[in-house]
Amino acid sequence: MHEKISFDEHLHRIFGDDYDAFISHAPVGEFVRVNTQRATPERVMSLLKSQGFDVEQVAGLDDAIRLRTKPFEPTRCLHHFAGWFVKQSLSSQLPVRFLDARPGQTIIDLCAAPGSKTTQIATAMHNEGCLFANDLAGKRMTPLAARLDAGIVSHAVLFNVAAERLPHYLDPVFDRVLADVPCSGLGLFDAIDENRHRYEAAKNPSSQYQLQYRILLSGARLLRVGGRLVYSTCSLNPDENEGVVSQFLARYPFRLVEIPDIAGIHFRPGLTSWQGCEYGEEMTRARRVTPWENDTQGFFMAVLEKTDELPERLSYPPRATEPVRTLAPDDEAVAPILANIERYYGIDPSAFGALRFLLSARAIYAIDGHWEEIPGGYQRAGICLAKRRGGIWRLSHSMIQRFSDEITRNTLTLDDDQMAQICATGDIDVAIADIESPYPVLRYEPLGALASLYDMGGGRVHWKRACDYQFARV
Repeated sequence: MHEKISFDEHLHRIFGDDYDAFISHAPVGEFVRVNTQRATPERVMSLLKSQGFDVEQVAGLDDAIRLRTKPFEPTRCLHHFAGWFVKQSLSSQLPVRFLDARPGQTIIDLCAAPGSKTTQIATAMHNEGCLFANDLAGKRMTPLAARLDAGIVSHAVLFNVAAERLPHYLDPVFDRVLADVPCSGLGLFDAIDENRHRYEAAKNPSSQYQLQYRILLSGARLLRVGGRLVYSTCSLNPDENEGVVSQFLARYPFRLVEIPDIAGIHFRPGLTSWQGCEYGEEMTRARRVTPWENDTQGFFMAVLEKTDELPERLSYPPRATEPVRTLAPDDEAVAPILANIERYYGIDPSAFGALRFLLSARAIYAIDGHWEEIPGGYQRAGICLAKRRGGIWRLSHSMIQRFSDEITRNTLTLDDDQMAQICATGDIDVAIADIESPYPVLRYEPLGALASLYDMGGGRVHWKRACDYQFARV
């Protein structure tokens, strides 16, 4: 740790001989990551090309696509709304790749918002297992939940607490832990003004490293012996990276796992020493990604494996709250809701047999069936199935997409011209027949059941979010 100096001196100290390369590197590229649970990379490539994007698949990362040019933001594509892909920088996709997440595991993302890495974990799990996503910032929970909803992730439980406090809520049962910790962001020159302001406003810049260390230790306490933890930052400051990891390794029973090379990405090994600090030869197993050698933001990653139990002084405190029981589909509070959904959407209640449920005042949430109980203190569990609107339980967009094949009632199928119109204006006149619900389901055959509409009467329907999306025929 070092005394506070000017920000420009700080940059020179961090980058040394690479300072000129850092401040003069070309703008980094934009990328999307395919949700392989919803679409294939080939289909997404074909889709984007048909809509005017110049794209190429990234060597060594089959689900990563580089956007060379774009006619509009990819997040305005209807297929993005349908969860086919997410916008995510290339280096940001790497930590989860090295996490080695697998179906059936118990995994936690300690600093999850806005959710790109969390949904990447869910995809690697094939949406099977127990996924926890935590973030301290309350305002970031909404975009986190939205990302999970877009990916139709129904096996996740969200927490909104300081990562250091998670051992007060959760047991040390996790197979994988992702600690993508808050950092200075000194991996991308485009954010230099924001980073300058943050640095100059900080009374004690070293407090950042202390927070990162505490979060890493919290993850270590949650991990089972033999489990894997990935520590990552979007900073190239060794104090936040090798400095934090080497201090941790000196105290606790963990070892660094070698990170393999990936074709098309230039990795640098972790530093063994810097500015008089010795980190040890083992640190060469970590990896650095620099923006002037790669078409993406700078990043640091270290993969750690837990080799033994932690010292007794880090024993786990009593749980802060009692677990919450979920409800079965035939529960007396749930069954009438599923019957209501059958009446208005035609979904046989047996389609929900693999799920369990939680009720709030005006909503019902569905979570995968192995969650018979959920640790207390969570903010949200599973995914919203439906919200009550008068005497009707209105399905969420996400669950309309999930149960697309089972929805047989109150649907409106739109053609290309009609989809273009509703995306342009939000409204469309259609011939409505056999519609009993004020919330008919929009069906567009390339995507299936897509969203919930509002019947305005007189044959006119409205989709509030339609104007957010750019329609192009495929």
